[in-house]
Amino acid sequence: MSNEDVLRAVLTSWGEGMEAAAAATREHFADDCVWEQTAIPTTTGPEEAARLMLGMEGMGFRAIEVDYRNVVAAGDVVCTERVDHLVGLDGTRKGSFPVVGVTEFRDGKISSWREYFDSANLAQLG
Repeated sequence: MSNEDVLRAVLTSWGEGMEAAAAATREHFADDCVWEQTAIPTTTGPEEAARLMLGMEGMGFRAIEVDYRNVVAAGDVVCTERVDHLVGLDGTRKGSFPVVGVTEFRDGKISSWREYFDSANLAQLG
């Protein structure tokens, strides 16, 4: 599995629900992976990241659907330009966010992931 395939598998799992997202996080994050997102707590390691994903249900979201605009892979880095759609417990999209992510890999695992988006878009969630 290429680094791009790994990242696409993780992002695809988000659309399958938070349990699937947490499982993919545990499988594909390195033990010391740092995941940084604008206006969202930084996580270290797969368990913290999985808990963050599982916590989305408590905030009223069951999935995150991802539409890709561009994906670029070079060596141990995969960059994505995409739109993430937060899906509510009722199945409707509650908010959409253009995102750019820079993901670094080590030995086939995600070792660092930085995501950039306009945090003002969070205001549309209520």
